[in-house]
Amino acid sequence: MKAKSRILLIAVCLCIALMAAPATASDSVTVTKYADNNYSVSDSQKTLYASDLKNGTNTVVSNGNISMQGPVFLDEWIDAGLDENDYNNWDQNQTGVNLRDYGAHNGTLIRTIVSEVGNMSTGDEIAIKSVGSKTYTMWFNATHVNNPPSGLGEMVLTWWDSAYGDVPTWSDGMRLFFYDTTDNNFTNWNMHEALPSWYWKYWYDKYDNYTAYPSAKGLSVKQVTNIDIYPPHRYDFATGGDTVEYAYEGGVTGVPSASDVPSGTVDTSMIAADDGDVDSSSTSTNNESAAQRFVFNVTESASNIEKLAFTWDGTGTYAGGTDGADLYIWKSGTGYETFSGDITSDIGDYVVNGNVTVLVKQKGVSNGLYASTLSTDYVKLVVTHHHTN
Repeated sequence: MKAKSRILLIAVCLCIALMAAPATASDSVTVTKYADNNYSVSDSQKTLYASDLKNGTNTVVSNGNISMQGPVFLDEWIDAGLDENDYNNWDQNQTGVNLRDYGAHNGTLIRTIVSEVGNMSTGDEIAIKSVGSKTYTMWFNATHVNNPPSGLGEMVLTWWDSAYGDVPTWSDGMRLFFYDTTDNNFTNWNMHEALPSWYWKYWYDKYDNYTAYPSAKGLSVKQVTNIDIYPPHRYDFATGGDTVEYAYEGGVTGVPSASDVPSGTVDTSMIAADDGDVDSSSTSTNNESAAQRFVFNVTESASNIEKLAFTWDGTGTYAGGTDGADLYIWKSGTGYETFSGDITSDIGDYVVNGNVTVLVKQKGVSNGLYASTLSTDYVKLVVTHHHTN
């Protein structure tokens, strides 16, 4: 974008801002941890007021002035006396172009705040939100809260500003800042190195074909009203969930070549909890093995899934030979393959038309005299996933 165009845009935005209602500070934050099998149901929730956070003994975090970097434009790069040929909108060498001082602040660690609802565990994701006439949300994971990398620094919800004082006088508060004890500068390159790519924040120039410019300061949510925690999504047959899954059973000859067999009915109430109640399937047909097929209708986009973890609790028995059971997962273009551990790569090959299909097959093969039997107590699929900033 040309400098003149950008100045004009800023002027227009300023006029709009002058006509708009003044920004409103938040003086409380509602922290919610959602159920792992139903993201519309709260497991734990608490509202914390800025006054409570301010008066929290040994929980107030203070630091010196904090600087954050916004989009690095070519004209600003040149104006800073830097070589055009070295231009990099990530500012990898951290020259400090468009690095702004936001003053000093007091606040409370996000880690301390989420402890009010049971903390965060590996795989959990957190949404820091400003909910008003518009909702602004930034996402992070449990590592960023519990053990942040040095380039990111501690995540702090601040309620006091060195220039404006406490909220609500400080209209941008409560605000998320990142306290890096090394230099208190949160640069675009810090963001690049400290966060996975899906959490990087960009500013898009609509006057230049929506060119994407990294902007670390875009992660700093103003007027925070809500902090929401989402565990990995559990898919099972328990009632009250927001998930959809199906179960089928019957005899199979070898490993099926199609993903829709067996197709007999399963009493899913018997496999909804790990409680000792089982659903059993047997076959005495010669050359058949008892099998059960579980289909999970996954709502998360495959591109956002980091891990698929399946649990089967049951037994496989065959009086005429081998006990036990084998697990298989359906893979696009390949068919069933042995499911021996969590799926963490090529996720899209296993989410086929929105479904993850798992087959459990008893190891024995009936000789027509003895039955191959498969008994399932409980099954679940846990989907670890992320959002994009």
